[in-house]
Amino acid sequence: MPGLTCLLVRQTITHMKHKSEDEQALIKIQHEWAEARMKGDSSYTRRLEAENCTVVWPDGSIANKREDLKSMTGDIVFTEFKINDLQLRLYGDTGIVVGQGTIRAHEGKQNLLGGKFVWTDTFVKQHGELKVIASQVTPVLEK
Repeated sequence: MPGLTCLLVRQTITHMKHKSEDEQALIKIQHEWAEARMKGDSSYTRRLEAENCTVVWPDGSIANKREDLKSMTGDIVFTEFKINDLQLRLYGDTGIVVGQGTIRAHEGKQNLLGGKFVWTDTFVKQHGELKVIASQVTPVLEK
């Protein structure tokens, strides 16, 4: 995996050369957030999400920041979080990221997530830092 990580970082850096500072920050955040999920590192999400953040999970359930942080602890394990595409839009101090990729997670022997997903993350600048205020993850239906 180290070679794959280096390749992804190189591709991201090459792509980032043509992006604004905020766009580069959003791309970096997406990759770090995915990595934090894989590691079960809730400290990254704790810093990233605004206190009133709302997350809509693939099953339609709505979670607040506390509930989202809880999903990163205990028996829930993310085994894959591969980002295939990110589309960015900036509107003043607001950033919208639409991503596509593969996510797999389980709790014990029960599969919770598995397959292709799209997500939309909404960021606002608070005290000079980009914070997530809303996130929605949607499964891609097979055709």
